[in-house]
Amino acid sequence: MLNEENAAVFYLSKSNDDLYYLNEFISLARNAGYKVIEKYSQKLDKPDKHTFFGSGKIMEIREIIRNNDEKTDNYPSFDYVLVNDDINPLQKKIMEDILEMPVIDRSTIILKIFEDNAKSKEAKLQVEIAKLRYTSNQLVDAMASYSQVTSGTGRNKGEGEKAIELSKRQIENKIVAKKRELETIKLSRRISRAKRNKSPIPKVAVVGYTNAGKSSLINALLSYQHSHPNKTVLVKDDVFATLQTSTRLINCYGYPAFYITDTVGFVSRLPIYLIEAFRSTLEEIKEADLIVKVVDFSDSHYEEHIQTTADVLSQLGVENVPTLFLYNKYDQVAGTPTTLPKENELYSCLLPNESNISEIIKFISQNIAKKWKRKNIVFPFEKDFSAFMFDNYVQKFKEKEDGYHCTAYFNPLSIYKYDYLFKPRD
Repeated sequence: MLNEENAAVFYLSKSNDDLYYLNEFISLARNAGYKVIEKYSQKLDKPDKHTFFGSGKIMEIREIIRNNDEKTDNYPSFDYVLVNDDINPLQKKIMEDILEMPVIDRSTIILKIFEDNAKSKEAKLQVEIAKLRYTSNQLVDAMASYSQVTSGTGRNKGEGEKAIELSKRQIENKIVAKKRELETIKLSRRISRAKRNKSPIPKVAVVGYTNAGKSSLINALLSYQHSHPNKTVLVKDDVFATLQTSTRLINCYGYPAFYITDTVGFVSRLPIYLIEAFRSTLEEIKEADLIVKVVDFSDSHYEEHIQTTADVLSQLGVENVPTLFLYNKYDQVAGTPTTLPKENELYSCLLPNESNISEIIKFISQNIAKKWKRKNIVFPFEKDFSAFMFDNYVQKFKEKEDGYHCTAYFNPLSIYKYDYLFKPRD
């Protein structure tokens, strides 16, 4: 079984940042079921076009593998070579011929994790499309490599190159069929999203590095408002546990209601074909009124995680959406931050603590209502005050003889329902 196989990780080293990418890759490999027992690097400005690593290094790797084959149970040999980068088919074939061992690249590892975690029909189709696109791209690289060692052109192409082109057409046809099947599934979600877009209720998207606590945030909010347990979203201490969007209505007394959407987690160097395959799922982010970036503050690389999230959002074309930073697991960090949080930052933790969650809801609500008009009004007793609070952000109120005296921020999309509040009272 795969989870019983040992592996060694090889990577090119260019800067100090590579240690971060290496640790991330090792974590991905372990989540994919590989037991990483060794890691080796080579400093090289760019990969060798044939062997990825330099010719001398690839022979050194072969010796490492052969020597490891003689190791004892206390120091086991390895069965796979994992490369923390993408390799083309020619590189893969040459490396496997020299090393006499399967060679697996970064994209293959990530695709496997996505495939293992895809539970819904939609997620499975999206992963299948991504895998087909990856295979197609590999064939393009193979065709380019093949043409370097064949002289046939036009009608005189070699049989190998013709077979590659045929395979590529077959894959493209499969992609078209999968996309067509996916469209029928996406239709109902698109209709639901269209209804939410027409609704005056604000929309909040939760994004962040994989396993930062996005799903935990949504479940904490649902628990705070005493939602039924079947409304919770999947929480798993694993990368890419969430591969589909889940939207819930958050309606807590004293705060405006808002929709909140869980999204796929990000990692650095996320393959473009995965982003493309999940683009329709991630469209929810572009249509949000507010983005909450959840950051695992206890992770020593949290700043790199923030940059990774920013990079993926940029690839998706997400721009000009107000953004908050929720620094999760603050309780696990010794000491306090050297600087005070900015206006759009909150240090907290997602433990089921009413004080913590209340602070988070207030933080989100204040930023939802940031551009809403602030007014002092008297709300009459005979009207539905709960519905009023559902639509707007009532910052404070006091019950008096003639009604509720409020300071409220009015949602511009629903303020028309409360015209009577601004007319002279008899």
